[in-house]
Amino acid sequence: MATNSDKSQEISSEWLIRPCEEYSDELSYCRSWRGRLHQRYMLGQRKDCAPIAEALHSCMFWLQRQDAQELKKLIVYEEERHIRRKLSSENNDVWQLRTRPPSDWNAPLPDWARQRAESIGKQKRKDTA
Repeated sequence: MATNSDKSQEISSEWLIRPCEEYSDELSYCRSWRGRLHQRYMLGQRKDCAPIAEALHSCMFWLQRQDAQELKKLIVYEEERHIRRKLSSENNDVWQLRTRPPSDWNAPLPDWARQRAESIGKQKRKDTA
């Protein structure tokens, strides 16, 4: 019979798995009115929360019963999640990506910003004294 450490060594992507509390929080937010409002604003429709619920179920089964099939389901969910996040950032065409920093990135601050920074520093020194 394989021990828990043997099972862990068999599955190399186990590090992807988050604590079950995070899946629970993600599911509660997905189902909450605030989450639904955010989904309506961002996507124009409700998001299906079933995959998150299934991931939570798999996480709990993995913790309680050390079921390798549930662990594999959870890893697949996390890999798909990472791919979705990466694709969404790559498909974001709102900002033009830079190939190098702006030419004046290290220019001195304008007078108003320098004076404000100095006054904030003086205020902090007063508070600590």
